[in-house]
Amino acid sequence: MSSQYATLDEENNGAPPAAQEHEENDDDVQSVSILSLASASTRRRVVDDESLHEPLTAAEDDPFYVFREDLYRKLDIVEENLTAFLRIVHQTDTAVNTHALKDSKKQLKRNIKNAESTLKDVQMTVSLVESQREKFSHISSTELYDRTTLVSTSQERLNRAKQDMNSSSVKSKLLQDERNKAIRRAAASHDNEERKEQTAFIADSAARTSLMMQQQDETLEDLDEAVIRVGNMAKSIHEELGQQNKILNEMDDDLADAEEKLGVVMGKLGKLLKTKDKCQLGTILTLIVIVIVLLFLVIYT
Repeated sequence: MSSQYATLDEENNGAPPAAQEHEENDDDVQSVSILSLASASTRRRVVDDESLHEPLTAAEDDPFYVFREDLYRKLDIVEENLTAFLRIVHQTDTAVNTHALKDSKKQLKRNIKNAESTLKDVQMTVSLVESQREKFSHISSTELYDRTTLVSTSQERLNRAKQDMNSSSVKSKLLQDERNKAIRRAAASHDNEERKEQTAFIADSAARTSLMMQQQDETLEDLDEAVIRVGNMAKSIHEELGQQNKILNEMDDDLADAEEKLGVVMGKLGKLLKTKDKCQLGTILTLIVIVIVLLFLVIYT
């Protein structure tokens, strides 16, 4: 009987004590890991939000927070592109790896322009709050200062990225790679020492000329993109003017129809009143409109 009761107790309790302890330990480990992840996420969020004292309720209606998150994302992209560009410059032979260098620099410039555009949007919201403080009384002076600081620090990050992209170390590395390329070509000719010295001078001049031509090519590419943008803007303006002209023509036709109908009404009213004086007819029409407006006000007020 005792063995039967023990069997029933084991069946009612489910798993043996050792298995239960093992499951409890697993649950504890999972709980600790979840808590650690949550605390780490909380710490990251606190660190991100320490720089700006922002009320949680204002973030839903204030466009500043949307622009700010977009600005943070674009600044991170700029720094990633800058790191990739500097890695290509300092860790590869730029005279040989020209396509990767050009593509990396072009992408970096494009992302810098995108970040600058978003920064202008952020600066616009800050300037609006500064110029109309009475309309934005829910934004404290501390928070406004934090927003102004965000604009200045973001501008500094973009300026630093531009400086690093065109720094003297980058220029010297590009020049050195072009010089080494020219020297390698000259060394393959097996000339004497005097000829090699002349060739080294010519190689240095050729390297500077090649680097200058690359810079001119980049400038021309930027100019080409600017011309394309201006052309697209001109096309959009032309389409907008065409639509506005169409609207004006339709309005002119509507005014002509209204004038014709008004002339018919005035003629019929003149026959009814047996007068052709336009001043009298206009006065009568004005009085009728006033009576209709007064009746409307009396009925709905």
